[in-house]
Amino acid sequence: MNRTLITHGAWLLVSVAAFAVGGKVLSSKSSTVDPPKERGSRLSALPDAAIDEAGKKAGKSKMTDKASDYQQSLAILSNGGDPKAFVEAFLNEGDALEANKMFADLLLNLTADNAREIFDALREGGGADANFGRDMGLFLQAWGRLDGQKAIEAVADLGGDGRRRAFGSMSAMEGWASSDAEAAKAYVASAESGWEKGMMSQGLISGIARMDPSAATEYVLELDAARQAEGEQPGDDRWRGFAIDRQMQVIAEAQLRRGTDDATSWAESLPEGDLKAAAFDQVAENFVKNDPAAAAKWVEEHASSDYAQRAVREIAEEFGRTDPEAAIAWAENLPEESQGNALAETLDQWTRSDPVEASKYLQDMQESPARDAAVQSFARQLDREDPAAAADWAASISDEGKRNETMESVGSSWMRTDPEGAKAWLPTSGLSPEAQQKIIDQPEGRGDWGRGRGR
Repeated sequence: MNRTLITHGAWLLVSVAAFAVGGKVLSSKSSTVDPPKERGSRLSALPDAAIDEAGKKAGKSKMTDKASDYQQSLAILSNGGDPKAFVEAFLNEGDALEANKMFADLLLNLTADNAREIFDALREGGGADANFGRDMGLFLQAWGRLDGQKAIEAVADLGGDGRRRAFGSMSAMEGWASSDAEAAKAYVASAESGWEKGMMSQGLISGIARMDPSAATEYVLELDAARQAEGEQPGDDRWRGFAIDRQMQVIAEAQLRRGTDDATSWAESLPEGDLKAAAFDQVAENFVKNDPAAAAKWVEEHASSDYAQRAVREIAEEFGRTDPEAAIAWAENLPEESQGNALAETLDQWTRSDPVEASKYLQDMQESPARDAAVQSFARQLDREDPAAAADWAASISDEGKRNETMESVGSSWMRTDPEGAKAWLPTSGLSPEAQQKIIDQPEGRGDWGRGRGR
C-alpha cells in the first residue's frame, strides 16, 4: 500500500489543522546563527560592516545547510528509508510555518510500512511537548485511513492516563471509518464496554459522517434502538446526553456543509426524541449565526413540539445577544409552551448588556407564565450586581413555586456577597423559616451551579 491512498485526505487534514499545530513551542535548536564561542583578534579588528557581512554569509550558509539536511531526510523518508531523522527535525523545528510544512510532508509520505516507525519516533521524541496530543491525533487519523486496526492497536503504547489513549483511539477510528466503515464498525462492536469504546464510537461516527452523513445517521439510530432494547442503566442519562450531542454535532456539521436546506430536512426527518432534539439544537446553533431571520422562522414552525425547545433557546440566546428587541418580538409570537423559555433566554442576554432597558420591558408585561419565566431569568442575572433589586423582582413572580425558587436563588447569591444584608432581608422575604435557614447555612464559596442552560 502506498502513500497515494491518503494524499487528498492528508492535505485536507493538514490545512484544517495548520494553525492549531502552528502553535508548537519546541526546542531552541532551530537557531540559524550560533554566536561565536570566542572573539579572536582578527575578527575584533574588522570594521562593524565587515562583521555584519560575515554574519550574514554565515547565516545563509547555515540556512542552506539546514535546507539541505531537510531535503536529504525528506528524500530518505520518501524512498522508504528510516524516518527518524525527519521526525527529529520536525520536533526540533521552532518556526511554526516550517513545522506545519514538515508535518504536511510527514503525513503525505506516510505508508502502511513506515507508519509504526513514525509513530514510535513521535511518541518517544514529542511526548513531553504541549502539542503532543494534537500532533499525535492528526497522525493517528491519517494512519487509521491506511491501516485502521494497526493504528488502534498502537494506541495502547501511548502511555499516560486513560484519556490520552481514549482520544488517540477516537482519532484512529475516525480515519479508519472514513476509509472502511464496515470494518471499523465491526471492531467497535467487538470492543469491551467502557469510556474508550464510547470514544471510539464517537470517532467512528465522525469518520462515517465525513463521507456519508446519511449512513452516520442510520448508525446512530441503530445504536439508540439497541440502547432502548437493553434498557436504561442508573446514571446513564448524563453521559448518554453528552454522547448524543456530540454525535448529532458531527452529523449536523456534515449536513450543513452540503447546505442549510439539507441540514434542516435531515433534522426534520428524525424520529421524535432526544436525537431529534439534539439535531435541531445543533442545526439551529449554526443556522442562526449565518441567517438569524431564516433560522428563527424555521424554529418557529416547530416551536410547539418538545424536540424544538432546545433550538428555541438557541435562537433566543443568539438573538438576545445581537438584537434583543427583535428577539422579544419573535418570542412573543411563539406558542405559550415555548414563549417562557425564549423570553427567559433573551432577558438573560439583554440583562447582561442593558439591564435598564430589560427592566422597562418587564414592567409593561402582563402577568403570565411567560412573564414569570422572564422575571426569574432577569432576577438571577441581576442578583450579582443588585441583590436587593433582584429580590424585589423575584417577589413579583405570580407562580408561588417559581417565586420561592427564585427568592432562594437570589438569597443564596446575596449571602455570598453581603451576608449581613442578606440576613437582614430574609425575615421580610416571605420564605419559610426552613428555607431561610438553608440559605444561611449554605457552604461558603458555593458557585452558581445549576444556572446554565440545560440540555
